[in-house]
Parts: sequence; C-alpha cells; structure tokens
Amino acid sequence: MKPANSRRSAFTLVELLVVMAIMALGLSVFLGLNYRQRESFRWRTSLRELKVFLKLARSYAILERRPNSCYYDPAKRSFSESLRRRRVRLPPGVELVLDEKRKAELEQLVDGREPAAAEEKKQKARLRLAIFYADGGAGGEPLQLRCGRRRARLEINSLTGAVRVVEEAADDTGS
Repeated sequence: MKPANSRRSAFTLVELLVVMAIMALGLSVFLGLNYRQRESFRWRTSLRELKVFLKLARSYAILERRPNSCYYDPAKRSFSESLRRRRVRLPPGVELVLDEKRKAELEQLVDGREPAAAEEKKQKARLRLAIFYADGGAGGEPLQLRCGRRRARLEINSLTGAVRVVEEAADDTGS
C-alpha cells in the first residue's frame, strides 16, 4: 500500500498551455523572418542573374569580335542578346523602370499604321538597352529595377564594359 500523502508529479494544464504559447510565439517570429529573408533572396538572385547575363553578353562580343546588342521584351518581361540568343526573364514582382526617353522609344516601336498591326507589333517590340563592342567597351544607360520598395541600378562602364549593381536604400516614407 502507498502512503496517503504521496503526490504524483505531472504537468498541470496551465503549464502545458504556457509552454505551447511560447512555442507558437517563437514559431511565428521565425516564419516572419524567414519570409522576409526569402523575398530578399529572390531580389538579390534576380539582380545577380541580370548582372551575369550582361557580363556574358560582353564576353560573347569580345570572343566573336562583333557587337552584341541586349534587348528588353516588355511582352515577355525578358532580356535577350543578339549573338548567342541567350535570354533571362524577370521574376514576378521585379520590374524594369523605363525613363521617359525609353518609354517614348518603346511607344514609337509599337505604333503602327493599322490598328490590327499595332497589337502584333506590340508582341514583337524589343527595346535595345545596351550594346557591347568587340574591344570590350559598351554603350547604354543604367538599368533601373524595382521590387516593391527596393530599387537597384545596373551601371555599365562605357570604356571597360564592366557591369556594377548599385542598390538604393529603401524609401521608408511610404510613397
């Protein structure tokens, strides 16, 4: 027989609820941070892919000793180069920001004499963004990319053809 005053040791319901609440709080913090890191990873990966694409376009121009033009296709949201026909697509959420001059140039490419031909031209319109020469030089203006509040500029050195990514600070003003 057991003595009458012996107690069993066990967890109470309140103790179990407190432990579960702490675990749920920790999990929610972890998942929130993980989501932000995933978005940051996607953004940096897309910048890296575009930088590598431009560097390869420069290398192809030097290897083949011919100019290599890089185009942007707004219908397909992709970049292509003329020598080896390589392509890279912008991931969802990332967009190329065109200045007024390039927007006007794109509209000029799309404008057709006949309304039926305009839609077909819109599907085939490509805007030349950069050109790499056989001597390693380049022509073209910086490319602006945006993903939410994040912004970056891909600069191409006209003498050396070197590609550099400059990330701009996020605008916290809410505009």
